[in-house]
Amino acid sequence: MSKFGLIEGFYGKSYDFSSRHELISSMAETDLNFYLYAPKEDPFLRNNFDLTPNESWQVKFTEFISHAKDCGVNIGVGLTPFKDKHIEKFDFKVNFFANMGCKNISLLFDDLEKINLDKQLNLLSKGISKFPEINFDFCPSVYCNELIEKDLAHNEYFEKFLQNFPTDCCFYWTGEKVISTSISEEVEDRLVGINNSNLILWDNYFTIDSCPRKFNLTNFSHLDQAYIKSKKSYLINMTGMIRTDQLLVSLMANLKSNKRSFEQILSEHGLNDDLIEMINLFDPLKKINLSERDKRKLHNIMYSWFHPIKNEWYPYLHNLKNWE
Repeated sequence: MSKFGLIEGFYGKSYDFSSRHELISSMAETDLNFYLYAPKEDPFLRNNFDLTPNESWQVKFTEFISHAKDCGVNIGVGLTPFKDKHIEKFDFKVNFFANMGCKNISLLFDDLEKINLDKQLNLLSKGISKFPEINFDFCPSVYCNELIEKDLAHNEYFEKFLQNFPTDCCFYWTGEKVISTSISEEVEDRLVGINNSNLILWDNYFTIDSCPRKFNLTNFSHLDQAYIKSKKSYLINMTGMIRTDQLLVSLMANLKSNKRSFEQILSEHGLNDDLIEMINLFDPLKKINLSERDKRKLHNIMYSWFHPIKNEWYPYLHNLKNWE
């Protein structure tokens, strides 16, 4: 795969650079080779696109890119220039990141109130022609099947996207839904007439920024493995919980080799045996029907298991214990 890795693209508290370095170190010695920096709460990527971070941030970001390069990981940046004043600063912003060593720019037009495909594609074309040393890709405002029928504007946008998107450029797609619980070749059914070989799968399966009562955690059982292997690029959007995301790195790295069992990887990341036995509770396709014995078991796990990852999972364990 040309891009196989992580997206820091969630809403809510962003990672600090110390955590980002930890994640890059986790990716070293694996097949994971790409990290898209696109936190929704970084104002300089979206709402304040026309402004730039201070020098201290720039030093830290340059060090981040350097560390990633040493670990065999390419860093991409997601930019969302959606206002006229952003477009005026587009060249400056691309140069800003290029001068720090970033050679991958994703134009991300997801989750916008106003959508204008013509302006978006003009920026993409401008970037490709003016910055040949930069690899540009694109996230359309309609990036999954469920958004196509959101309203007439989204439907028209999507039909126009199919007709006008460049055949030699890569684009993001999340599947049937924003958070898809099944990913196979069927997710491309609506992508008629477009070069699907350039599709980058953006997988939101594990994200928690929609504030779910429980989060999804399986051994990537939502994926059709043959389909994933047929694609050029596959990226997962992270949770924002550092220990959990390091666990996801290990599970993702195991996708290709399949050398270790799901249970072995969970144990290596600190889960106790009782919780591993109940890990199917985090499968979104499994109906939760807890017996009183199961609830007591969860209660004991919560008060007898001590580990950094437990601190991240505590609210979800509490919700499960009280599930009705």
